[in-house]
Amino acid sequence: MIQAPSSRIERRREKTRRLLIEVALGLFYEKGIDRTKIEDITERADIGKGTFYQYFETKEELLRTLLEEGLDELLSRTTEEVKTARPGPRMIRRIIHAQLDFDLEHPEYLVLFHQVRGLLQFRTESVKELRQVYDAYLDRLGEVIRHALNGRNGEGVSPRQIAMAVSAFSLGLLTHPLLFDKAGEFRDRRDDIQAQLERSIYALV
Repeated sequence: MIQAPSSRIERRREKTRRLLIEVALGLFYEKGIDRTKIEDITERADIGKGTFYQYFETKEELLRTLLEEGLDELLSRTTEEVKTARPGPRMIRRIIHAQLDFDLEHPEYLVLFHQVRGLLQFRTESVKELRQVYDAYLDRLGEVIRHALNGRNGEGVSPRQIAMAVSAFSLGLLTHPLLFDKAGEFRDRRDDIQAQLERSIYALV
């Protein structure tokens, strides 16, 4: 469990760190990861560039932190959603519901996840670390899905593979409406989309 900073200096440092994280998330959403420079982040945060390096060694380290926080929050939302559901279709429904809700409420994270998935095709050291973060998330989501399936799985299809499908389907479904400014249209069709996703996932199991 993370403890709250106790001293005034620690609180000030944590406030600056949070500012850098939030500003970077906004800029990655507006401009993209590649086109956002450290100078852009520090300028918008109104702090010196040297201050950035007191908190993060590189932009890639900041990106990894954002990915970890976003996926942790998404998993926490999903876990909370299924807490009172019995294993079976109702739990799968709640897992999908939590994923869609999070992406709609946090389009900045939706775009971040989408961009990171694009980066994962490369083999640089920084991308390797992002892959490790994403792999860990899929493993944990797979455990939630394993419980939801209660021993029911399609031949040769693991809970982790189903977790990959849930992630891919929800990201793919929502990124396009967001890019073309049709998120409102998606919300109007929410129930139909939810049912479509459930059918897609159950086709695997």
